[in-house]
Amino acid sequence: MVTEGGPSASDVVYLFGDRFVGETRPGGEQLVYGGNKVDVGELSEQLLLAAFADLASKGYLGLEVVEHKKLGLFTSKDVLVTPLGSPQETLYGLDAAVWDSLRGDPKKDRVRSLIARIIGGKRFNPWSDLVALAKSGLAEQGYLNVDKEELRFRPDKVHWSANEELISPHQGRVDQVKAQLSSLESRDPALYEQLAKSVKEGIRAMREKPRTRRYSRRHR
Repeated sequence: MVTEGGPSASDVVYLFGDRFVGETRPGGEQLVYGGNKVDVGELSEQLLLAAFADLASKGYLGLEVVEHKKLGLFTSKDVLVTPLGSPQETLYGLDAAVWDSLRGDPKKDRVRSLIARIIGGKRFNPWSDLVALAKSGLAEQGYLNVDKEELRFRPDKVHWSANEELISPHQGRVDQVKAQLSSLESRDPALYEQLAKSVKEGIRAMREKPRTRRYSRRHR
């Protein structure tokens, strides 16, 4: 089901990811549409920035820099996200994830806390998990196709493909989304800087630390 209003800002960031994030060497995230590889960390950050900026521009939520004390010792900054009005359209992907994670509590609705709820706990690669949410939302809307190949004794293999005839008409949205992000930055540079910082640190905080092996020495 293709949405009537077209893909959201975060959807556009994923579909045309190489227009928002520089291409990377082998090992990056391969975009389903176009096939170029981009840095998965930068892509996930841009996806969230676009989601917050888009929801705020539509009047669904407010963004405000706030300070709070950590362990009562030093002050830290974050961005408070306040719901202002119910969305007038069905949300998908990261836009839906952001909205559904709101609790209506100023102590809980800060960007870092929202990201923790969206990701759902420590992960080996939280950046890829966020990208996966964006892809799932695009599949729900019909822009991407996903097929699973069942394998014996191994995890199922997932095949992604793009409905190019549905995606290509939206290339013009790239400049609109970039302008939306630039508008937020120029209107309140301090807010945009903190939002970008909170997004980056919030994702990084959800990375599961690798376990270290302990070696014991045998005394002869």
